[in-house]
Amino acid sequence: MNKLRYFIITNCTIPEIKMGSICNKSKMVSPIHNPSEPCFLSLSKVYINKCRGLRELTLLMFASNLKELEVRYSDQLEDIINKEKACEVEESGIVPFAKLVSLYLRSLPKLKNIYWNPLRFPCLKIFNVIECPNLKKLPLDSQSGIHGENRLVLGYREESWIEGVEWEDEATKTRFLSS
Repeated sequence: MNKLRYFIITNCTIPEIKMGSICNKSKMVSPIHNPSEPCFLSLSKVYINKCRGLRELTLLMFASNLKELEVRYSDQLEDIINKEKACEVEESGIVPFAKLVSLYLRSLPKLKNIYWNPLRFPCLKIFNVIECPNLKKLPLDSQSGIHGENRLVLGYREESWIEGVEWEDEATKTRFLSS
């Protein structure tokens, strides 16, 4: 799996993508239970489309070089990274989405969480959210994303959605509403 560069899954009905023993060959232990290092080191693009039944994408924590993430029309997806499944990973020092450049979320009616704490997203330039009515808290703070001329832009379509977002603080709200 360390040579996998693109991951595309579309029109499926699977309830989860099981991680099994993909990251630690020697111990044959699930990476969720032994999260000492990332795997999927070549994975740079993930595209999930029309996956009915899929509830979370916690395996993305192990894609340390992920640059593009697009998730669309997956009507049961509740979490991008599930807190309960990833609690051990956070303690290991693995920080998700450190190289992410674009994040596109569309038509995810049950999506509630991307990540439970603000992330730095040091490379993130584009963050689009369309038709995700239950996504109220974004993993952003005033320091998230690229600053300056090519700064992070938060894109959305629905005014009612952006008005319902619960911001980390006033500085975060001011920064992203002006983008």
